[in-house]
Amino acid sequence: MIAHHRLRRTLWEGVRGICFDLGGTLVRTEAEPTTGQVAQVLGISLDEARAVMAHEAKRRRIGPGDLARELAAAFGRPALADPLTHVLERARQRAAEPELFEDAEPALTALRQRGFALFALTNSLGSSIPAEPPPAFRKLLDQVIYSAETGAVKPERAAFAAVEDASGLSPDRLLHVGDSPRADVAGAAAAGWHTAWLDRRMASVPPLATRTVRLHTLTTLPLLLPAGTTPARTTISETQ
Repeated sequence: MIAHHRLRRTLWEGVRGICFDLGGTLVRTEAEPTTGQVAQVLGISLDEARAVMAHEAKRRRIGPGDLARELAAAFGRPALADPLTHVLERARQRAAEPELFEDAEPALTALRQRGFALFALTNSLGSSIPAEPPPAFRKLLDQVIYSAETGAVKPERAAFAAVEDASGLSPDRLLHVGDSPRADVAGAAAAGWHTAWLDRRMASVPPLATRTVRLHTLTTLPLLLPAGTTPARTTISETQ
């Protein structure tokens, strides 16, 4: 892992596109994430809930009520469909009105002004994709790529390939920034991307890819990238 104060500008000299995780990176999350709330309602472990969500619920679009009924039936608790629906509908509302971290908009604006293509890649519940892209995302990002639309979740290679296809950029031209050492850092590094770990909580250092840059704030990011890019931006249509 590379501390940002030791980073040489040449490390990211060829980067033309930057991809961000959403929850925990650009967007504030609730103290108890949706998957944890689902686990509490169902009376199952967080690991069980994560496994069932990653297997199906994050790989396809589905309405909150339909997903709630599927989950309730799968765990033999049909009477819990209504409270699950409430949890999932609230999650969809939050996704439609995301609360960005204070450092997100200034960093994205600076990078956009310098010509970088900007994306978000998120492991999203199919029930949480908003009907329309939130205004903040339309303003700041070229495209948000949801796992529920691609069928692939980070750290799978196919998730990162979806960004490559959308951007028209090769892995060596892409940088991924995220807060999960496994889903974001390890997944992007295995795909051949440049990587940055956003460690907002200043956690103990886990094993990371050797060329991963550790950041504590997005404010640092524009300082580590080239002053400008070649005019090779592609206009990208919204996914919705």
